[in-house]
Amino acid sequence: MGAPKPISNLARLRRLVEESDFDAVIAVSPESVPYTAGVFIWTQRTIRERLAIVVWPKKGEPTFIVCTIEEAEARERSWIEDTRTYVEFKTSPIEALIEVLEEKGLVEGTLGIEKSYLSTAYHDELRERVPRARLEACEDLFYKARMVKTPDEIKLMTRAARATEKALLSTFATIQPGDTEKSMALRLSMAMLQCGGDRIKFLYINAGPNSGYPHRQPGDYQAQPGDIIRTDCGAYFNGYISDIGRTAVVGSPSGEQRSIYRRLIEIHHETIQVARPGKRACDLFETARQGYAKRHVPFPLPHCGHSLGLDGHEQPILNAFDTTELEPNMLFAIETRVRWPGEQGYHIEDLVQVTEGAPRVLSDFFATDDLFVI
Repeated sequence: MGAPKPISNLARLRRLVEESDFDAVIAVSPESVPYTAGVFIWTQRTIRERLAIVVWPKKGEPTFIVCTIEEAEARERSWIEDTRTYVEFKTSPIEALIEVLEEKGLVEGTLGIEKSYLSTAYHDELRERVPRARLEACEDLFYKARMVKTPDEIKLMTRAARATEKALLSTFATIQPGDTEKSMALRLSMAMLQCGGDRIKFLYINAGPNSGYPHRQPGDYQAQPGDIIRTDCGAYFNGYISDIGRTAVVGSPSGEQRSIYRRLIEIHHETIQVARPGKRACDLFETARQGYAKRHVPFPLPHCGHSLGLDGHEQPILNAFDTTELEPNMLFAIETRVRWPGEQGYHIEDLVQVTEGAPRVLSDFFATDDLFVI
C-alpha cells in the first residue's frame, strides 16, 4: 500500500527552501519533523534527547533519521524513502546526522537548524563536528511553510474543532450543582477521546472563583448555582491540535454576567471580521484592544489569538507587534476573554479560516451568541 500521502504543505516548504540562503534545513522539533516526514514520532514530545531528524536539502531528496525503537513506524508511515537509524545510548543522533551531511556534501554549507528546540549539548556537538558549516536559525522558514494550510489540513482541523465542541457541549449537559472541577475534567477528557481525539493536549475547566485564573488545575471546588464555568481545552487529532474555549453559567445568569458576555461576544465578532487577506496580525489585536476599551472591559492580555496546527501556538500570533500579512487558508484560534482572579472569568475561542473574502468560523457546532445556561 505504501506510506499515507502527507497532508502538509510540502510544495510551499520546498519552494521556501529553494528560495532561501540555506543549503539544507534540519527539522528536529516535534512540530517540524511530522510536518516534513508525514509521521508523528510521539516520543519526541516526551523524550527530548531521543531526536528524530529530517534533513531537507536545497537540491535532492530529504533523509529521515530516527532511533531504532521508532524505525518500524517511520518506515511504514513516512513518505520519505531514505530512512536512517541510530542506536539509542550507543550512538548520538548527531553522529547519524553528520553521516548524512557528509554524504550530501553539506558539511561546509549553510545549515538551517531549529535553535529554539535543539538542546545546547546537541548544538555544541554539531558545531564541533562540522566546524566549517554555518549554523543558522531556520524556525521562521518552517513557520512560514506551516502557516498556510492545505485543504486536507483544513478538513482535519475543522473536524478536530467540531469534535472538541461536541465534547464540551455534552459535558456541559451533565454538570450539576455540587460537581467538582475534577469530575467535570474527567468527563470532558473522556468526551474528547470519544469524539475522536487521540490524546489530550491540555484541559482547563474551572468554576466560580477559579474561573478567573487562566490555567488553574481543576480541583475539588464544587460548582454552585450562579457560578461561571470557563473552559479552554484541546486534543490531538492525527497530530494536529484543537483549541476551543467556551463559557457557561450554572442556573440563571445575573444581569452583570449577561452584560459581560454580551460585550465579549461583540468584541469577538468584530475581531473575527478583520481576519481577511492583506490585514496584519497586529490589526486584529488593535481591533480587539479598541473593542475592549469601547465596552469598558479590561484587556491586560498579550494577544487575542494565534495560528494553530501541529503546535498550540503557531505563527503568526495576534499581538501588537506581529506584522505578518494574512493569506487565504491561514487558520487562527481567535480568543476573547476576561478574567478577575478569585472572582470569575469568561473565555470564547473559535477556529477561524482566512478566505479570499469574509472569514469563516469553522467551530460552528456549539453556538456562542448567548451565554450557555446549565
